[in-house]
Amino acid sequence: DGSLWAWGSNQYGQLGNGTTTDRSTPIQVLTDVVNLAAGGLHTLALKADGSLLAWGYNGSGQLGDGTTTNRATPIQVLTGVVAMAGGNTYTLALKTDGSLWAWGSNGSGQLGDGTTTNRATPIQVLTGVLAMAAGDMHTLVLKTDGSLWAWGDNTNGQLGDGTTTRRTTPIQFLAAAAT
Repeated sequence: DGSLWAWGSNQYGQLGNGTTTDRSTPIQVLTDVVNLAAGGLHTLALKADGSLLAWGYNGSGQLGDGTTTNRATPIQVLTGVVAMAGGNTYTLALKTDGSLWAWGSNGSGQLGDGTTTNRATPIQVLTGVLAMAAGDMHTLVLKTDGSLWAWGDNTNGQLGDGTTTRRTTPIQFLAAAAT
């Protein structure tokens, strides 16, 4: 029915019920939700109208409201969103036009903007995106042409480029299949 329920640890307001009290039973937080994701200590919900809401821990700006203030109730971050992902302390959003937006922690370059500077508001990273995934501190993207891209932490070779070099901008590691 589109209702969102939450329970568990709530130290930073990540349950979204306006408190920081832990809950051992489910409580309803939102209605009209079509998708959700959780980061390390923050929560994301996509409503049927395409609005992206966020709440919980915000120490790196991962809620996208321009602050580093924790939020115990949902705040609207973007509109026109079709998908989102929560990394450990960063957030990704895919808009209807295929543009990818990122914000939050960027110590390993996981936002893909060429820096390691945290961003408390969404920045556009790529266009032509079909799907994305947020790892702990790295990002993976499937573009509409079938190519795969990655950036961020690469300590264990998770970017797939044959190295262990951190990347702060998107690199293509797999070309689109020939048709």
